[in-house]
Amino acid sequence: MRILHSIRSVNPAGGGPIEAVKQLAAVNRRSGHEIEVLTLDRPDDLWVKEFPLPCHAMGPAKGSYGYSSRLLAWLREHRSDYDAVVVDGLWQYNAFGVWRALHGTDTPYFVFTHGMLDPWFKRTYPLKHLKKWLYWPWGDYRVLRDARAVFFTCEEERLLARQSFWLYRCRERIVTLGTAGPSGNPEEQRQAFQDKF
Repeated sequence: MRILHSIRSVNPAGGGPIEAVKQLAAVNRRSGHEIEVLTLDRPDDLWVKEFPLPCHAMGPAKGSYGYSSRLLAWLREHRSDYDAVVVDGLWQYNAFGVWRALHGTDTPYFVFTHGMLDPWFKRTYPLKHLKKWLYWPWGDYRVLRDARAVFFTCEEERLLARQSFWLYRCRERIVTLGTAGPSGNPEEQRQAFQDKF
């Protein structure tokens, strides 16, 4: 299979989602699948140049939402090159852009929420949640509703996601998400941790 991951940025400073993409890609590549990434980064960003997978950078993206007019046209032109598209994360244009490009086509897309629907955010950042609620009905609600499946890493994450917004409908699936084992000498790392903490 040829799989395209769509993510806001491949910058490793972004943490979990991009590391998850790299780990999933490693497993899928060992199984014979071809993995590429679509990002809103600029093509000349250092992290794009150093990224270990074929990377299609559609930036520069505008604002914190990451709008790029190039994403939609590129994905419409290249969608038939892929058997599936995986949207990694929510609340950014890369998710809505995938919906706009693939809604009503025969190219399936899936969404990996990476915990971004946990109601903890609603309680901890109520003003930010209000902003998301204003966007939700015409934006990411549609992204989730029309996805072939929405991935959660455990039952609790799946159930909690239902509590974030009252307008919620999607095909939920639980999938595993592994990570690479630690490298280096475990005894030295344990001692360094104990010395520091």
